[in-house]
Amino acid sequence: MQRSYHIWLVCSMTLFLAACGSSNKNQTSRINKPILYNPASSSLHPKLGVFHVSDVESQLYIMLNTTELLVSEANQNRIPQSEIRIHYELFDCTDIENNKTVNDSSTFVNFVEIKKQQKIIVFPIMIPVEQGRRYMLLVQITDLLRRNTIRQFLTVNKTNIYSPQNFKITALNGSPKLENTITGNDIFRIAYQRKPVDRLFIKYMSTPRSVATSPLAPAPAEEPAFKPDSIWIQSYSPDTNFMFGYEGLYLIQTDTTQQDGLLLMNFGPSFPSEDRTAQLVQPVQYLTTGAEYQKMSVDKAPKKMMDDFWLAATGSTDKARMLIRVFYTRMSYANQYFTDYKEGWKTDRGMIYLIYGLPNSINKGSDSETWEYTRKQQANPVTFVFDRRTSPYCEDHFVLRRNDPQSIFWRQAVDSWRKGKVFNFNDLE
Repeated sequence: MQRSYHIWLVCSMTLFLAACGSSNKNQTSRINKPILYNPASSSLHPKLGVFHVSDVESQLYIMLNTTELLVSEANQNRIPQSEIRIHYELFDCTDIENNKTVNDSSTFVNFVEIKKQQKIIVFPIMIPVEQGRRYMLLVQITDLLRRNTIRQFLTVNKTNIYSPQNFKITALNGSPKLENTITGNDIFRIAYQRKPVDRLFIKYMSTPRSVATSPLAPAPAEEPAFKPDSIWIQSYSPDTNFMFGYEGLYLIQTDTTQQDGLLLMNFGPSFPSEDRTAQLVQPVQYLTTGAEYQKMSVDKAPKKMMDDFWLAATGSTDKARMLIRVFYTRMSYANQYFTDYKEGWKTDRGMIYLIYGLPNSINKGSDSETWEYTRKQQANPVTFVFDRRTSPYCEDHFVLRRNDPQSIFWRQAVDSWRKGKVFNFNDLE
């Protein structure tokens, strides 16, 4: 079982339309297929990002991988070309009365030459968003040659000039970097133009250890305050190069009297996958008792302890490899989809995803998500509701609502894994 923990995945992010609303009027959109948080649901896996450039406009960036596009030379110039249609709709979520109003929408058809060795295409689109407002943005991308469409949904938060979307991260060649995870080898630049600054304040904190509490717990895990291990001041210009070699969190601010800032996260070179034994041990705590996990985490040979755990569960090396592959693939997907200020598998949504897998349907709103798992010959699905919590560091921090019925299924799910079988709600009587 030496290489059974090495899981390599293609990064993706797939989000779907949900109407805007407040916590007491949260409009939702139902998704009846297991396609949300499932990279296998589409051949397109775009990355999206927003950068606020003024009080009245923001820049939307759409990045596509050329290997995911159908390319044809059946055109007048006989050049390799893709045809991409981009449509967006912008909803103002600041006030309840505006939450069904489309503030702006537009459609673009792009005939893009795909050059040899070209890996990505970036589409910059200026959108009209006002300072002090909060929006939801629906982006629909279609590969017209393949006739394949994907929708993504993005929060555009313009409530202050210090929040993360006021910072633009770029590679040295100027290409935008549309995720907040970095590695120790990344060299990048940061653009901030909401007000003149000549220095940045950088606060470093080691990676949070807090892990989601199980549905049996009466309350979610306490959210750790950002207490920096070190702070330094960096002279700044748009040409300043940055490189953060140590794993952990880096909060970049222009004003330390404000909570908000750009949070960059270094979770290691292979994130969202993982190949280091010490890190692979950690998610197993969802399946073990406290004493078992403590013994495993401090043992001088943790890999052997893990091998023994999975072999004891399955009784065979082949079954153990299968179980490991499913468990750590889900861990990688959870990191990919649910990372906020800590790895995705440590969050409430990541925990449920890791143990239960993809839900059968999702009711997704601007302030909550309801996951439904169906059961054979049972009219009522098992549901999990996640509420959005305000965070100065990220827009997608969700917390599980806990209730008594969930505890029954959690015990059965853990018991199934410990007996060497991937849990499935349809297996329940």
